[in-house]
Amino acid sequence: MNHIPLSRLNGILLLIVLSGAILYVGRPVLVPLFFAILIGMLLLPVCNWMENKGVSRFWSTLVGVLIILLFVGSIFAIIAAQGSALADDWPKMQARGEKIIADARNYIQEQYGIGPQEQITYLQKGVSKVSASGGKFFSNIFSTLTGFLTGLVLTLLYFFFLMWKREKYEEFILKLTDEKNKTTVRNELHEITRVSSQYLTGRLISMAFLALVYTIGFSIVGLPNAILISLVAIVPTIVPYIGAFVGGFFPLAMVFVGGSPDMFLPVVLILVVAQIIDNNIIEPLAEGESLHIGPIWTIFTLVLGEFVWGVPGMILFMPLIAVIKIICDHIPSLHPYAFLLNNEVGTPKFVTKLRSMFGKKT
Repeated sequence: MNHIPLSRLNGILLLIVLSGAILYVGRPVLVPLFFAILIGMLLLPVCNWMENKGVSRFWSTLVGVLIILLFVGSIFAIIAAQGSALADDWPKMQARGEKIIADARNYIQEQYGIGPQEQITYLQKGVSKVSASGGKFFSNIFSTLTGFLTGLVLTLLYFFFLMWKREKYEEFILKLTDEKNKTTVRNELHEITRVSSQYLTGRLISMAFLALVYTIGFSIVGLPNAILISLVAIVPTIVPYIGAFVGGFFPLAMVFVGGSPDMFLPVVLILVVAQIIDNNIIEPLAEGESLHIGPIWTIFTLVLGEFVWGVPGMILFMPLIAVIKIICDHIPSLHPYAFLLNNEVGTPKFVTKLRSMFGKKT
């Protein structure tokens, strides 16, 4: 049995530690850069199509920037419009909230013998603590907004310059490669671009499907501000597995504040059915085999991404591990690691048939 030399093992561990430290410390720079690369892979076919029609590289890249701004702006516009409608319904929601609080007070008094005055005393203590940290709360909101705007500007700048001179970066990687391996490396780069683009496209299609189903379902049930609630519910779903649970909390909370108890079960049913259809039909069709990573490694990647980069890491580390798997697939000495990362869960037969109907490869 061959043993790994201690010096090599120490070198591997040192490389892992240094890579993690660089990713953690370099978050303000690397997160916008990775988002720019991922969005660039998504919009590359659009830019190539315009350039084939005679549009210059500068203008095709600028159109890509405008598409990003239009997408972000449309989301904020919809939220602002629905937020205005939510403000109109605020008195009704406030009255509903006061009734819920009154019922809770009565329940506490009946079950635990704590009178209304004692409850008010506890609430006053809690309010004083919240008020003391109120300045910090608003400071955090301002800091988050500033960080988002800064990250957006950096992402747009990175995107523009990466797309404008994109052949240069591919040529740089090829110059680092031996002549006999250049074809293999070029194929790897194209596959990485395809997989990353397919993954992000699949997530967007999945989110659009959930937004449509949620909006229709919540409107039929009669939940107020169905569009706004649907948007808030689908935003966390860009993160696999975990996002669905986080996103489902807001509609259920709005049932108690702005709806009625009779809406609870229908809303739960809408959330569950939509997720079942999305997980078993929409996502497999839209994403195909873009990631093909085992579930345990998917969860591990999400946890690791959140630890290193927070929520952006949970989004960016998924295509990153797919890139690592592609590299392992093309290097013989790394094939065992590709085998370890590979998804061992078979594709359901009905999904395979649907893919064949839509021309998808299984």
